[in-house]
Amino acid sequence: MDRHIYGVSMETQQKFKILFLCTANSARSLMAEAIFRQFADDSFEVTSAGTEPTQPEPEALKALSAIGVTTDGLRSKSLTEIDLPAYDYIISLCDRARTECQLLCSDDQFIAWDFPDPVTSKKTDAFRKTAHELSERIKMLLLILRKRSDRPQLFDAPNEFFKILSDPLRLQMILMLHKHGELCVCQFVDATGKSQPKVSQPKVSRHLAQLREYGLLSDRKDQRWVYYRINPALPDWMAAVIATTAEYHPQQTSQPIKDINNGCV
Repeated sequence: MDRHIYGVSMETQQKFKILFLCTANSARSLMAEAIFRQFADDSFEVTSAGTEPTQPEPEALKALSAIGVTTDGLRSKSLTEIDLPAYDYIISLCDRARTECQLLCSDDQFIAWDFPDPVTSKKTDAFRKTAHELSERIKMLLLILRKRSDRPQLFDAPNEFFKILSDPLRLQMILMLHKHGELCVCQFVDATGKSQPKVSQPKVSRHLAQLREYGLLSDRKDQRWVYYRINPALPDWMAAVIATTAEYHPQQTSQPIKDINNGCV
C-alpha cells in the first residue's frame, strides 16, 4: 500500500474512510460494505448506513457468501449514527439516498452509484448480479485510491473531467470506448487517424496513460496487447455525460475498428 493518497501522508491519516449509503441499508449498501472490507486492507475503514434502516436481506447475505465474502458483523445502521464529515468518500447506491444526502456532503466527498434494487427485482439472479457489479466497481475504486499520485483524480476534481473532454482526440477515444467496450492502442491509432490526420501511436499512448492516471480509464494486459476501457467506478453522472455525448454525436465513433488478429502490432 502506498503511504500517500492524493498527496496526504498515511502517517497523518491513519484510516481512509468510506461510507456506502442506501435507503434501507439492507442489501446494496451492506453488500458494498462487506465487499469493500474483503478487498481492502487495514489502511481503509468502511461502513454503510441507511436513511430508513431495516434488517439485512437474507438473499443479500446468501449472494455474498456465494462469492466468498464474509458477512460476519453486518447489520443495518441508521444515518443518525454516522458523522458524515469524518468520511473521505460517501457513495450513494440508490437515487433516493442521493437526493436525501448529497446536500449534506461536500462536492469533493460525494459519489453517486445508482444500482437497481435487487429486493424489488423479479429476476432470479438479481442479488448475484448486484454482488458481481459492486465487486467490479469497488475493485476499480480501490486501484485508484491505492495509487500514489499528486495528480487530481476525477472523483474529487470534476472540473478535470470537462478539461479532458475538451480535447478532440481524448473525447473521440472516450466515445470509442463507450461504444466498443475495450480497445488497444493500435486500434485507436488506426481509427482516429482516419478523422484526425497526424495522429501517432506515441501521442495516443500518452493520452491513454494520462486518462488512466486521472482514473477515467482502467486497463488490462492480454499477451501482446494492453486493452483500455472506461473505469466502471466512475460516478454515474460522468458515465451519463459520456453516454449522452456518444448518443448525439455518432460520427465520432463511426470509423471501423481494426481486427488486432489481422496484422495489428
